[in-house]
Amino acid sequence: MTGFAHVQDSRLLRHLFSTPVMAEVFSDTRSLKSWLDVEAALAQVQAGLSIIPDEAATAICKACSADHFNLDDLGEQLAKASHPLTPVIAAIEQKSGEHGQYVHFGATTQDIMDTGLVLQMRDGLDEIITSHDRLVAAFIAQSKRWRALPMAGRTHGQHAVPITLGLKFALLATETSRHLSRFKQIRTRLPVQFAGAAGTLATLGDKAADVRAALAKLLDLKDPEESWHTARDLVANMVTQLAMSAATCGKVASEIVNLQRSEIGEMAEGAAPGAGGSSTMPQKRNPMNAQNIAALARLMTARPGLAIEAMMHEHERDMTCWTMEWAVVPESFIYAHAALEQTTRLIANIQVNEQRIAQNLASSGGLICSEAVMMDLAADMGRNEAHHAIAEIIATAHETGSSFAGALNADARISKLRTPAQIANLLDPDNYLGQSVQIVDRIVRELE
Repeated sequence: MTGFAHVQDSRLLRHLFSTPVMAEVFSDTRSLKSWLDVEAALAQVQAGLSIIPDEAATAICKACSADHFNLDDLGEQLAKASHPLTPVIAAIEQKSGEHGQYVHFGATTQDIMDTGLVLQMRDGLDEIITSHDRLVAAFIAQSKRWRALPMAGRTHGQHAVPITLGLKFALLATETSRHLSRFKQIRTRLPVQFAGAAGTLATLGDKAADVRAALAKLLDLKDPEESWHTARDLVANMVTQLAMSAATCGKVASEIVNLQRSEIGEMAEGAAPGAGGSSTMPQKRNPMNAQNIAALARLMTARPGLAIEAMMHEHERDMTCWTMEWAVVPESFIYAHAALEQTTRLIANIQVNEQRIAQNLASSGGLICSEAVMMDLAADMGRNEAHHAIAEIIATAHETGSSFAGALNADARISKLRTPAQIANLLDPDNYLGQSVQIVDRIVRELE
């Protein structure tokens, strides 16, 4: 029986750490295909510029079919050669017959592998962008549904002031939409890599720039007009943005774990009957999906640091740094995509307990609206005096066991300025939601 060394490939656990579509984008098959596609494209543009014969380009393109290669055999050859591409080049040469001398003409290994990685990142970005679109839509749907439902806003883990549940979802929608915008920008700037041994493209003389430009056009990539062999900011930026996106997912998931706590009980992840249960405690319904998303986000926090370390090349090529990316980039795309897809399902199926939200909102006995009382009284007393007065009244209420409303009405400073009806109005959370609903409506309008 054959097992797997990495959870992304595990037949038992891969559903937690990867998605089939992103795993396929960064599979061995796609990696090899991307290298072959670049070699074939290079032959085509060089034939078009009369650098190699047309019949050589035809033969090379035919040889660059991934179906002609056995991955296991090729892997063994790569291991023996201690080189990531020379056995591939040799195989293309052999399959190209008399035209093999024109394979990889004027290129260096990193040209082919970097451009191949860019092609994979482009395919991966298309999936990442689609997933962000779906996640924004899920947040917007919940924003609209709960746009005006009052709930306790919390800062430092404690009740702060009332907000609406719709506002919480709407702000997550805008955060996710910013990630989406940045990924779309990156998608338009993906460059070809073609610069030769040390970035000079001396092998192709005065036709070098034309080859690079034509190669970029054929592959639908940008022509950077220079080498980025050791300028790895593109890769580091990509990995960092993936980690930022995963962090948003992790934040959402962690909050749902918190709000599903028995003591709070305001939300719960939707689950099929029997899912999320404990192996020993029948009463448990664990937020397994949310916790897995939070774990994926934490796994992603280390990837930007590794990608930034991989920027610190020595001289004109440094395998010590470059090799790191071969692990970091696929892992980052796979973990981030899994987090996005799982978060979309989590939000789309979230269960909201309106009764518990209302109970928790009322649990402080109106203290969550103490700011509302203070700011109302500030018009007559000044903000500082009102703040001190309310703080004293709250302390008195705690000591005597009286209600906040009762303590306010019993205080001579307050009673001469506000009636009990006015105090009751100030302590109603529905009356202190600020711009919550208006912000939700604006966000929904802009994002839809």
